[in-house]
Amino acid sequence: MKRNIASMLGILSIAILAMALPAARADNQPGASIDQGNRIVFTSGSLTGVFEGNVPHVKFYATNEMGRSEYMVNFRALIEFAPVSGGDGAYQGPQEVGRATLDSGTWTHSDFYPVKDQNDVIIGMGFNLTLNSAIPIEFTNPGTPATLTAQSVSFAVKAYNSTRTMTVNQQTVTINTAEIKIDVTISNWPFKSQNDKLALEVNMRSNYDHFGLNEGTGTHEVDASNPEASGVSEHEFHSTTDQEQNVDFSSGPLTTSSNTGFFRFVKTATVTSLSGAVSTVNVVAAYKGDSDKELGDSENFFKLYLAYPYFQGTLTHDPSIGVTGGGIPTLYLVAGGAAAAGLAAVVVIRYKHPRITRETEHK
Repeated sequence: MKRNIASMLGILSIAILAMALPAARADNQPGASIDQGNRIVFTSGSLTGVFEGNVPHVKFYATNEMGRSEYMVNFRALIEFAPVSGGDGAYQGPQEVGRATLDSGTWTHSDFYPVKDQNDVIIGMGFNLTLNSAIPIEFTNPGTPATLTAQSVSFAVKAYNSTRTMTVNQQTVTINTAEIKIDVTISNWPFKSQNDKLALEVNMRSNYDHFGLNEGTGTHEVDASNPEASGVSEHEFHSTTDQEQNVDFSSGPLTTSSNTGFFRFVKTATVTSLSGAVSTVNVVAAYKGDSDKELGDSENFFKLYLAYPYFQGTLTHDPSIGVTGGGIPTLYLVAGGAAAAGLAAVVVIRYKHPRITRETEHK
């Protein structure tokens, strides 16, 4: 009987470790399709992103992972705000002047197109998601109505055949195959004042709703599973010296996932003026754990606010989403350890009582 138990525990240990090993990586060649719900399924390396075809929302995950975690990024709103004089210029709720809720508009996606390098060689695949209707801007103080016009906001979604190093705003950044680059373009925002700024609100969720921030002041975790009090101000995101800034979707203490999702953004943006002059502007950020009612459902989110200075013409910014990792999930380590301990206990019992075991087998 004990021999059967030992065999079963040994098989269990091997099975658990086999489950922990990552599945074969997907082909690095990007792929795309459109399902019956008009959702765009975009794959890049070991990453799958599912983009809603009618709103700027995306869910992404490691393609072949068993017991995978899912991560959600929703580009929620554009917000004009009046920064406090002498402050850091990051978004603060009480400074809000007006907002356009992005998922209240109609969005359309383009056909898929090849992404080429300067030598006209195909290096990836992309598609565009573009605002196709006007969105009213809701101002905190009544005044002259304004709208965010159709075609004034778009998201260029791109994935690459191999890891690419490219220049963004005269800075070098690297895009991996398990990463999707999203170029946000905003044109002709009708600012109320030249002293105001514009913030892009990005709402994030996951199975665990904890987020790891890598800031210039150090690393720490934010619990967004419970919203902060309404009177709590947004927290400044302290940029590192790196060009790319990082927010990780943290895994729980026990997880079946061997990968970690991330959202990255470049701390500069490009402005093309009405005359065609090109310049680089700084991007600052703030964050808060808060609830929001998206598409009728109230959920808790990690809210990131990317703030841009006043501009006339077109602004382009370069965030990206992806997954990284590939280690052994903590839940499998615990289960494997328990199975190994059980196996060791049976072996010890058999070693300490060989006579009893032999007599039992003889009978």
